[in-house]
Amino acid sequence: MPDYTFYRESYLGEDIPEAQFPRFIRQAGAELARMRDVYAVEPRPGLDPDNAEAMALCAIADAAYEFAQEDEARGLSRVTVGSVTESYTAPPELCATTLALRAAHYRHEAGYYLRIGRWLPHA
Repeated sequence: MPDYTFYRESYLGEDIPEAQFPRFIRQAGAELARMRDVYAVEPRPGLDPDNAEAMALCAIADAAYEFAQEDEARGLSRVTVGSVTESYTAPPELCATTLALRAAHYRHEAGYYLRIGRWLPHA
């Protein structure tokens, strides 16, 4: 798994704060593992296999971070009664279509570095 230095210096990532990076890179790893269960996955021609996977993980982590930011903004609620203000977050409920579109977006992002598809020979 790539570390934060790789994310910043090789992938040139700018979005994910260092403190939150481990969470999103683990999520990206789980997503890539799920893709490998469903699809044949191989590095794009001309790319180093280890580097291609690390770049794909960073791309998926970036996308996951952006989705998390959207979810957080959508779930934020604020109530003010007199001089008392209370803020809380309700968990967003995502429909199956949204989840499927997100999975497709993760495949698209990883696809810059990995060939992902059923048409590839499975190992």
